[in-house]
Formats: sequence, structure tokens, C-alpha cells
Amino acid sequence: MSFTFRGRTALRVAVLGKAVSFFGDQVATVALLLRLQGAGGGAWAVAGLLMASLAPIALLSPVVGRLVDRCGSRALLVASGGLQAALCTALVFVSGTPGTLTLVGLLGAGQAVNGATWAALVPSLVPASELPGALGLGQAANTVGLITAPVVAGVLTASAGTRPAIALDALTFVAVAVAGLLMPNRRTAAGPGRRPGGLAVVRRDALLRTTVSLLGLFVMLGSMVNVVEVFLVRETLGAGAVWYGLTGATYALGLLGGALASGRLRGTTRLARAFVAGSVLLGAGLAGMGLAPSVLVLVGVATGAGFFNGVVNVTTSALIFGRAAESQRGRVAALVGGVASGAQLVAYAVGGVLAEVLSPRVVFLVAGVLGALAPLVVRRALLRAAAGPTAPAPATVPAPPGEGDGQALFSRRSRLGVSRGTSVG
Repeated sequence: MSFTFRGRTALRVAVLGKAVSFFGDQVATVALLLRLQGAGGGAWAVAGLLMASLAPIALLSPVVGRLVDRCGSRALLVASGGLQAALCTALVFVSGTPGTLTLVGLLGAGQAVNGATWAALVPSLVPASELPGALGLGQAANTVGLITAPVVAGVLTASAGTRPAIALDALTFVAVAVAGLLMPNRRTAAGPGRRPGGLAVVRRDALLRTTVSLLGLFVMLGSMVNVVEVFLVRETLGAGAVWYGLTGATYALGLLGGALASGRLRGTTRLARAFVAGSVLLGAGLAGMGLAPSVLVLVGVATGAGFFNGVVNVTTSALIFGRAAESQRGRVAALVGGVASGAQLVAYAVGGVLAEVLSPRVVFLVAGVLGALAPLVVRRALLRAAAGPTAPAPATVPAPPGEGDGQALFSRRSRLGVSRGTSVG
């Protein structure tokens, strides 16, 4: 296709396409949870749904990374959008738990490809100095979807059942395909010899190694407190469901503010300093939520914690994808998605165990203290790595006109940082 958007216009289309997709995913997730619960599914069915969407991202990251760096991004996005729309349409008519989990797992496999493709493509749409702003805009747009989606899902499900909500998600996959069709076609040179995997790329660079490790830690801590937050609000503080919803909403509003504010940062060293400060303050915020004497105080502290979560989201993404060479971004993006999804899977299991033996306050305190101390331990090494030289990025090889449009795979379902975790891109 000869007509494509470039520069800022391409960035706006990419941000809008990803945000619409993220919104649809959130609507469908709420609807599916309600469907499983209404069909008599218990806690294991809910856990299975969450694990089915995350496990493929963690397990497929080595294969996906090489695929994204070798194939045209336009082909991956367009083909994946169509296939995911078909899978989601089938999900509309499937009601049993086994069929639902199978289709959700296939959609999760698609997200492994789609998420890495977008993460590798977006940095190529803007100059390096404007990458934090672009990532902040994308995070802000996703957060708007995070705030509005539960309301839309609840209204649709209450008025017409779960099918319209899931069908809405199918339509958003079509939006992904259209947005992908309008993007420049990212493809990198194959180069001599075998390409190293994402893990090897990250291990060789001190900044990438440290940042990705901290990312995994914060996703795990954030997801772990998600497991016990409802008990903190409803049982420890004795508040109702409205206050529980309000806590999540104000956290998301803080997340929106943090993403927009940190998008103004420029320079690797400033990003690294903001990342350390935001991480420490996010940890302090989680601890503060655990210590809150009343639900009103909890809401206020949650807003501040959300703000610093937004700062961590944007600075993490900017450090990782600003540092990774263009020819390696697909593999790095796939690894980052795998680390985040794997950390969430571990967190759900650990959080469930801790909830049986520790109070919600203690779980929040443990998560907060670990989150505040970890970046302080590696602060000096991180800042030194940020100030160090960056290897020159190999040139990108554009695909010849007409090539790459027939390559198929699935795509999309970005779920990093859905609530208290850390988002990438």
C-alpha cells in the first residue's frame, strides 16, 4: 500500500489505534469475568482466564522477538488484527469455560506479537528527543481507556448481556488492522550470522539489564497488591464497593497525570534520575496505602501512588526503547513483554498465598518497602550506565513496495500496567 502516514500524524494514529484496542480489551475482560462468574465459575476459572492471556506472552517472547525484527510491521499488524477480530467474534458465541479459556489463550498469543510490534515501531516514528513525550501520550490515552472501560462494560452487560461488550472488542481489532495499514513498514537488516535473542541483548547492556530487572520487580509488586486491595478496602477499612471503585479511579487519574508530566523529560540521565525517584516514591505510596487509617486517606494516597506509577511507566519505556538499537527493538520488546507477563503470573500466585497468611496491610507494606529499596540499591550503577555511551544503531532496511503484506500471524492485547503494574509503551 502506497498511502501511509509519517511523523507526528503516524504517531497520533498509532496512539489512537493502541488506545482503542486497549479500551476494547478492558471492556471484554470485565465482560468475560462476569460471564464466567454468572456461569458458576469459581476463583480458579477467574485465575485461569487471567493466566490464559498472560502465559503466551511470557512463553513466546524468544520466537516473537525474532519475528518482529525480521518481518514487516505492517504485515504483522494487519494480519494479526484480522485474525484477532475473527477469534474475538468466535468468543462472542462461546459460553463454556474450556472454550473461553482456549480462545483467550490464542488472543494472548496474538498480543505477544502485536505488543512487541507496536513497541518496536513507535520509537521509529519520532526523533529520539521526543520519545518520552510520545510514550507519555500513549500511556495517557491508555489510562483514559482504563478509566472508562469498566463503566462501559458494566452498562453493556447489565442492559444486553456480555455479547455486545465482547463484540465491541472484536471491532477494536479491526481498528488495529487499519492503523497498522497506515503505518510506515518497519523492517530491519538481517545482518551476517545468527541474531542474538532479546535476553542476550539486554544482558550485554548495563542500562537495559538494570531497567528491565526493576520493571519485572515493580510489575510483580504491583500485581501482588492487586490481589489483596479489595480486602484492604472492604474488610480492613470497612468501606463499601463504591469506595473500592473510587480508589481504583483516583489511582488511574494519578497515573494519567504522571504519564503526561514525565513525557516532558529529556535526556537519558534525567530519565534515569526520574525513574529512580518515581520508583522510590511509588514504593512509598504503596506502603502509605497499607498504613492508611481511613478510606478517605487511602484515596488520597492512591492518587499520589498512581502519579508516580505513571512516571515509572514512561521513564522505563523511554530508557529501554531509547537505548535499544533499531534492529534489536523487536527482540527487546518481546522480552520486556515476557518479563512483565511472567512477573504478573508469579505475583498472582504469591499474592494468593500471602493473602492467606498475612493481613492486607502487611502485604502492602512489604511491597512498598521492597519497591522503595530496590532502586536505591542500584541507583549508582543505573545512573552510571545511563551516562555511558550508546552503541550506534544499525540502519533500518525498508521493505520494497508490496512486500510483507501477505505474511500472517496474530496480534494484540496489551495488558502491561493494567492497574498497579508498570506499562511499556
